[in-house]
Amino acid sequence: MKTRGFTLIEVLVVVTIIAIVTGAALLSLGLIGGQSGSARDLERLQSLLLDARDRAELENRAYGVRLLADGYEFLVFDTATGRWLPIVDRVFGGARWANPLELELDVEGRRVLLRREPERDLSSAPDFGVDAAGEFTAFELRGTVGSPPRVWRLAPDNEGELQLRELEAGREVRR
Repeated sequence: MKTRGFTLIEVLVVVTIIAIVTGAALLSLGLIGGQSGSARDLERLQSLLLDARDRAELENRAYGVRLLADGYEFLVFDTATGRWLPIVDRVFGGARWANPLELELDVEGRRVLLRREPERDLSSAPDFGVDAAGEFTAFELRGTVGSPPRVWRLAPDNEGELQLRELEAGREVRR
């Protein structure tokens, strides 16, 4: 009676398939590679700011962001009342940071202290934003995430494009 086992090639093919499926699952869950959840939070904020710039130009009105220690909220300037109003919609509604994030904000070269709670005074201005012409306020938002700490910088560049870059020892990392 002849018994048949698996060949070395068959075993290697199965192990390779399992490794590929496991790697894909880990990447999709963000457990290996890629950025931390907090860096993804900053990517989401960058994306929303770019969308707000498009809306500002189309609607010819200013949009702004108020940063909080645990999240942010978008505002729109109401020319009829002269007030900043919170946006209540699915896209621009307020958001909380998914993971702890240490933030520093400089606007036009000055440090801004972050609020713990949303402002109730509707006439107060946001921390930064985009005007009706699509120009971003001169701001720099730095977020420190993870362990070991990684610092990310979100700011408009010299051409007015919004850039998110990782910093190392105070200098941008080129990727």
